[in-house]
Amino acid sequence: MQKLSKYLSYGSLAAVIVLMIAATVIEKLSGTPVAFRWVYHNPVFFVLWALAAVFGLVYLFQKGVPKKPFTLGIHGAFVLILCGALVTCLYGESGTLHLREGESASGFERDDESPAALPFSVRLESFEIDFHHGSRMPSDYRSAVTFLPEGKAVEISMNNIAKYRGYRFYQADYDEDGEGSVLAVSHDPWGVGITYAGYLLLLLSMLGFFFQKDTAFRAALKRVASMTAAAVLLFLFPPMAGAQSREVGKALEELFVYYGHRVCPLDDYVQEKGLPTTLEDLDKVKIFPLADSTGRISWYAAGDKLPDAVYDDEALWTFIRKSPEVVRSGQPEEALKVLRGIRVYQEKTAADVLPSPSKVKAERLYVRIGRPQVPFMLCLGLGILLFILSAVVVSKGRTVPRRVLVCGAAIALVVWLYLTLVIGLRWYVSGTGPYVGRYNVMMLMAWFATSAILLLHRRFPLIEPLGFLLAGFTMLLASRAGVGLQIRPLMPVLQSPLLSIHVLSMMMSYTLFGLVAFNGVMGVSVPSAQARESLRDVSLVVLYPAVFLLTFGTFLGAVWANISWGSYWAWDPKETWALVTLLVYSFTLHGDSLKSFRNPRFFHAYTIIAFLCVLVTYFGVNLLLGGMHSYA
Repeated sequence: MQKLSKYLSYGSLAAVIVLMIAATVIEKLSGTPVAFRWVYHNPVFFVLWALAAVFGLVYLFQKGVPKKPFTLGIHGAFVLILCGALVTCLYGESGTLHLREGESASGFERDDESPAALPFSVRLESFEIDFHHGSRMPSDYRSAVTFLPEGKAVEISMNNIAKYRGYRFYQADYDEDGEGSVLAVSHDPWGVGITYAGYLLLLLSMLGFFFQKDTAFRAALKRVASMTAAAVLLFLFPPMAGAQSREVGKALEELFVYYGHRVCPLDDYVQEKGLPTTLEDLDKVKIFPLADSTGRISWYAAGDKLPDAVYDDEALWTFIRKSPEVVRSGQPEEALKVLRGIRVYQEKTAADVLPSPSKVKAERLYVRIGRPQVPFMLCLGLGILLFILSAVVVSKGRTVPRRVLVCGAAIALVVWLYLTLVIGLRWYVSGTGPYVGRYNVMMLMAWFATSAILLLHRRFPLIEPLGFLLAGFTMLLASRAGVGLQIRPLMPVLQSPLLSIHVLSMMMSYTLFGLVAFNGVMGVSVPSAQARESLRDVSLVVLYPAVFLLTFGTFLGAVWANISWGSYWAWDPKETWALVTLLVYSFTLHGDSLKSFRNPRFFHAYTIIAFLCVLVTYFGVNLLLGGMHSYA
């Protein structure tokens, strides 16, 4: 009976993983409704989840796991989360409500486009849009609504929901003319509470697990702890290209440009486009601010269609249209005069939206050192050398010389300082942390990898080659031209304090999974069985916090989604693949039940293949599958 429970629980879970992967492909090829009809809302999918949950608990009790309360709590929390999801699916409602200013409605449109009635009416009193400073990109949308007949007035904005009679209203979108609002509506009085209770139980159980006795994690940690512990970095500062004199080049650098929905130094545009450095195409750069009748600033290039008021001012029209021609004339004195005149005009017209001098200096330094070509080459080269050296000494039962480890740690410190400087500069300039965009998260993962080297190299010497390789690969991806250094204001939905914790948890887990994958390569390469076993223990010690961080980050993301747009789980491809990754790696933590994972060679090979799930989750979904998380 115990074997039957084990096979049904793990087999059902494996089938769920396969179906979720298939669903993301079906959604890409045939659309979201087809994926939901064939997989997510298919009774077979529900039954498989139920079999995995029920027989998983039965198997735990048959093994005597109740003697380990935190282990039981983790598995029980997942069952509770599944129960909450089932209640939400059966009894929850969600949809959208479109209102124009002064308009009332007593119903909304469900996600399946069928109408649904509300037990009250909602009236939109007013709608306002806030913009990022000096930009036309929205920073927030706000709907002032009244619930009738009680007359309760509330304000709804991004990450600021309204609750009324069991219904929740979220700011989702708005009409292009700014006089209408689209609200997301959610009615799920029981499912959210049950699910959140599962999240809380899961968090407490995961924290308690690390202090629980007689676990595979504690045993592996003890074995690893008993193991015998065994250049100046140059950065390129690319100069401004072109044949201009030093004075003209400096005058160019001092100009501001409207680019990427914000006002920034011309250096940023130079690095991204490389156009104005030879004074070519200067008439296509938005360097001329103009104020409308309300005082709002818009930026124009000399070649743009200008507002009608400009054509009535002959001097201003001539200044804007002719400036690029004068600058390109080849006469340095005239070019210098015009460029300085543009800078004076910018300060006079758009003083309130120009960045501060300290931010300008910070951004100029950032764009010069932000592309880590030299650091990634250093880290990859050093990582490969240390990897080969470690494989040789580990296979012979020796340890890496302490002198080598100290030198590696010193280099890691220099790289860590560089990454800290770059991330800190970007954070200061943009006003937001490194949470969104491929460049940001790749640099953040490199920072985590070098941090791991500095913290763990004494007790875990193998962290050095693994950490350098991971840091090198992630900085390589960050340095690709397609990644870009451009700093953009965050979308309103991303301006939540939960975002930083969510992204940090996910990136830390991905970093640890990367280390385990590199360790797996070493594990399948060394000829010594004892070395493979020791490397398996090292991977286990890393995998437990990695899986727990991924679990925490995934479900914290669900809480953030629920707060932001009213649904804690939407089977978006990124969400689905995060869950797939979580479940795939969870098998590695059950070696006491799955004998294959007690075989070091199989274990290491599995961790290498499992890392493909991480790559698909972060890169593959964005490049191939799409979804709501295209910003990530």
